[in-house]
Amino acid sequence: MRRTILGSSGSAPGPYAPCSGYLVEHSDYKLLLDLGPGASMTLQRFVDPSDIDAAILSHSHTDHLADLLQMWRLRVESTNRPLPIIGPSNMPTAITEDPDAFTPTVARMGTRSMGPLTVRLAPVEHGECWATRINDTLCYTADSSPCASLDDLAAGVAILLAEASGTDATGPMKSHLTAGDAARLAVRSGAQLLILTHFRPSHDQTRLLEEATAIATCPVIAATPGLRLAMP
Repeated sequence: MRRTILGSSGSAPGPYAPCSGYLVEHSDYKLLLDLGPGASMTLQRFVDPSDIDAAILSHSHTDHLADLLQMWRLRVESTNRPLPIIGPSNMPTAITEDPDAFTPTVARMGTRSMGPLTVRLAPVEHGECWATRINDTLCYTADSSPCASLDDLAAGVAILLAEASGTDATGPMKSHLTAGDAARLAVRSGAQLLILTHFRPSHDQTRLLEEATAIATCPVIAATPGLRLAMP
């Protein structure tokens, strides 16, 4: 299984990073987790957008979905298949009312099969927002404050992909994790690797990494566009 960071910036694109977007590949199956502004540029470096099998949209904030709205154009050149998208009930009408481009499904708590992947969704605390676990290898927190459902979803996962929208000292944006929160979640879950993401352009990533590293019991790295991880 391969995981690729397409974008890691939160709230708005940074000077060197698109907003949140992640690609999971297993066998010939390709799944997107969010696709914020600019993330489709990174995507095209690694795969043909027409080869994407499905997407999961964590929530309907533009920094997580804007480039999903452009996928029809990137795919129409080589395929007429609408893109299946699982997402919140308030997905934009550009997704829900364009059957030629998208096949939307409202997210529900629980486990489902998506190609060769076992995918589990859980609601987290950021309005209507869904965190995603894939097999036992990856848990993507999406945007959330610490909550019991996130702890349950992340338990025993190998890689924790967690937002880090602030430090313990300064505090996060409302309904987001600090780097310290992400590290404590990694400790509780027994994660083997913590990847911090969702950095606002104004963040000092060194401070965030230092805070998480001081708490976590596993390696901690920063998500950077183009980073690819291949693990079982």
